[in-house]
Amino acid sequence: MRIFVPTGIAWAVGKGYVPAGAAGDVGAAILAVIGAAWSYSAHTDSAKLAAVTALPDVKKIITVASPVNDAVKAAMNDASQPKVAPVL
Repeated sequence: MRIFVPTGIAWAVGKGYVPAGAAGDVGAAILAVIGAAWSYSAHTDSAKLAAVTALPDVKKIITVASPVNDAVKAAMNDASQPKVAPVL
């Protein structure tokens, strides 16, 4: 994004869509919004579970028998995530 946004801003300035004096501020605002959106999506409970189960040193994640968290419940019932299992 640090490459594409400045290129897009330069194009927009060249076309007259963005004033040259505001190019830095517009670019910084776009990068801030993209960074916030990425951070929000990367730090959901389901993304955290997927990241941990992808680690080769993690053999099993044992949950409580009846998880309250929807992401944990979904991971426990997902056949593609065999490392997540309820307590026996």
